Amino acid sequence: MWTPIRLLQFFQLSRHFSVLFYAFFLPFLGFTKVEIGSFELLQIWAFSFSFFWVSGLIQGLMHLYPSLHPDHKKKILPISIVIFSFFSAISLLILLTGIYFQLPGFQYFSPISFLWIYMAFYLINTPGQLLEYALFLEEKFNWLKIFCLFSFPLQILLFSIPFIFSRDLNMGLAGLLFWAFIRCIFLYSHYFSVHFSFDKKIWLKWLRYSFPLIFSALVGGLATVINAVLVQFYFNGNAAIFAIYRYGARELPFVNGLFEGLGVGIIPSLVNHLQRGLLKLKKNTLFILHLVFPISILLMIFVDRWFPFLFSNQFLESIPVFKIFLFLIILRIIPTNPVINAIGNAKILAFIGTFELIIHVCFSIMGLKWFGLIGIAYATCMAYLFEKLAGLVFLWRSKKIILNDLIPIGWWLFYSILLIGSYFIRF
Repeated sequence: MWTPIRLLQFFQLSRHFSVLFYAFFLPFLGFTKVEIGSFELLQIWAFSFSFFWVSGLIQGLMHLYPSLHPDHKKKILPISIVIFSFFSAISLLILLTGIYFQLPGFQYFSPISFLWIYMAFYLINTPGQLLEYALFLEEKFNWLKIFCLFSFPLQILLFSIPFIFSRDLNMGLAGLLFWAFIRCIFLYSHYFSVHFSFDKKIWLKWLRYSFPLIFSALVGGLATVINAVLVQFYFNGNAAIFAIYRYGARELPFVNGLFEGLGVGIIPSLVNHLQRGLLKLKKNTLFILHLVFPISILLMIFVDRWFPFLFSNQFLESIPVFKIFLFLIILRIIPTNPVINAIGNAKILAFIGTFELIIHVCFSIMGLKWFGLIGIAYATCMAYLFEKLAGLVFLWRSKKIILNDLIPIGWWLFYSILLIGSYFIRF
């Protein structure tokens, strides 16, 4: 059952569930929308300053590693840890500079009481994101199983226990900082030795291939950041409205976790043998289809009952936004990007991502003006539709790969129709 890819899927699943847990936990303990909005703002910052280079570098590493000489494989993992640590420090320096000089947009961070401990957590935790992928590439199955299965459950416990007793976010974040430190110590001690050497050729080869992937992740992920900025700007920095938007704009954690884990974990298989890799990919997408769509349909039908129960009545206005974002499952299941990356066409992902971002920004501005918060959800769906169509056209023209090579199209259509129909059913 616990294949390496399934372990990565569970790891990503746990990561997304932990974000959802914090969203549930804070209202449950009686925190106000303003306090929750401040916590969400820091999470958005952490995502904004790291998602693109973390995603791009990891995808580039997954593509490059299988074809490296064994000696080079031993060198690239320590190099990657150094690069991740360097980029984390640069990201934090940008935030500190913005706060010190009171640059536009950074003034919202100064009043946050738990700002400094969150920044320490970010600095240590971000390089630690390499750990599971390094273990996956080296096929260290036992260690991979331990960290994939227990990292985020332990993280939630270390956040919750001190937080419950103190009702202080500083104490909860101290628990997160402690676990990030333990992971980082393991990562550094496991992959560094006295024979460490910084091989310039390997480093440059990795960065050259990863740069289009970083750019693609940047323009694709900027949609989330731009949406947040637009809401902040349109509603004059109202933290309560920002919290309403953020609670509605949550995609299901088990969906993103399964898709992201599969998308990254399948790349080495596709690089080694494309046809066998496609069969493996299609088999895994069938598993995901049967898992996520029935749950999503039930969540859509009963959303008016479970949403206020989970997040409290103060976020009832988030439900219409959430229901539209739920449709993204139909598009996310189509794994065009991992295949394009695996066949060595990272540059086309940057090209598609640029046009996707332009479409997203234009539709988001119009949607916010005409429909309010729900307009941003419509814009996100339109942008994702363009990305998947463009990716499918490229795969057909370059490798004659069609949609049915990626996913079981019959099951996909069946479940998609049911999900769309469930939008109009209310209980």
